[in-house]
Amino acid sequence: MKYGGLVIEGSKANFVFYSPDGQKFYEPAKRCPECGASGQVLGEKAIVDYVNGGSLVEIVAMCPECDGMGFIVDDSDGEEEA
Repeated sequence: MKYGGLVIEGSKANFVFYSPDGQKFYEPAKRCPECGASGQVLGEKAIVDYVNGGSLVEIVAMCPECDGMGFIVDDSDGEEEA
C-alpha cells in the first residue's frame, strides 16, 4: 500500500491509500487530541551548563501521537466515547 495523503472535506477527514493495482482506499481520520490538529506540542529541552548546573528551556516539538500530521486514524466505529 502506498500512502496518498490526507483529504479534508468539510468536517470529515480521510487518509488515502493506493494498492499496487491502483485501487484507492480510505481510512477515516479525526483531529489529534494531543495537539488539537496543529501537529505541534510544547516540550522541554535540557541545556547543559557545567558551571551553573544547566536548565530546561521550552521548545515546540512535533506531536508524537500524530507524527506532526494533526490527524490520527478514527477507529471508533461511529460510537461516541463516554
